[in-house]
Amino acid sequence: MATINTITLLSPAKINLCLSVLGRRPDAYHDVEMLMQMVGLFDEVTVSLGGSGVSVSCDSHAVPSGEENIAWKAALEILRISGQETGLAIEIKKNIPVAAGLGGGSGNAAAVLMALNRLLGIGLDRDRLAEIGARIGMDVPFFFFGPTALARGRGEILTELTPLPHFPVLLVNPGFETSTAWVYKNLNLGLTKKGDCNKIARLNLRNIALGLHNDLEQVTSVVHPVINKIKDALLDQGALGALMSGSGPTVFGIFETVAACRVAADRLSPEGWRSYPVETLTASPFAELRSG
Repeated sequence: MATINTITLLSPAKINLCLSVLGRRPDAYHDVEMLMQMVGLFDEVTVSLGGSGVSVSCDSHAVPSGEENIAWKAALEILRISGQETGLAIEIKKNIPVAAGLGGGSGNAAAVLMALNRLLGIGLDRDRLAEIGARIGMDVPFFFFGPTALARGRGEILTELTPLPHFPVLLVNPGFETSTAWVYKNLNLGLTKKGDCNKIARLNLRNIALGLHNDLEQVTSVVHPVINKIKDALLDQGALGALMSGSGPTVFGIFETVAACRVAADRLSPEGWRSYPVETLTASPFAELRSG
């Protein structure tokens, strides 16, 4: 049987249908409850064994290489755990906007962990991979439990949920980055409303759209009023609901039909925002590797 030295994975974006901040923790993180959902916008992550050292290359100048890259950190962590000495190269083709509230980097890190688990024959289960991922970034564990999951704690306590109904989503990115750390630092817990993320996961599409909730939106939208402008524009174009994802600045709108979603994308294009008509995923692109 031939030895596999290279694996390529599609690494999906995520949106937060609900993000409630429950309180500040002694370790300086926050306790959260999040309903997270994979959507069909993908980076392509290729991991190859060979050579010496760990290298990361990316076709986007917005993504750091070397030790600054979260995928590099993921590779070093799992190599350390495996006890194996090998060189490897990571190549990332970016389609997901960077620092945009869509979990692009976290998904890339999860893809590297998943690929190396298979390439090195380590045989770690997804709970162990998620545990490793949590040391690298709080959104990383979700990608082992998607496409739909409820996240608690700092984001590392995951409950896999029955996938939500398949529906179209229009992602709209205004073209700048936001810092998750800055957003949490400036969050006023006294103003948070704390939506019921677990309840939303059990609703039908129209009620999911009505129940969208993100406690971080108040912080980002004050500094970047374009967030509310995009939300209003999506609703004007027929979205059932609209919300900022994560710490932003990407805003998404939920639509009833693919056609309506694409028409909205076309009509918003003169604004100069980046629009991505996608659909929710009902299966994880990592599922095949996860089961092996």
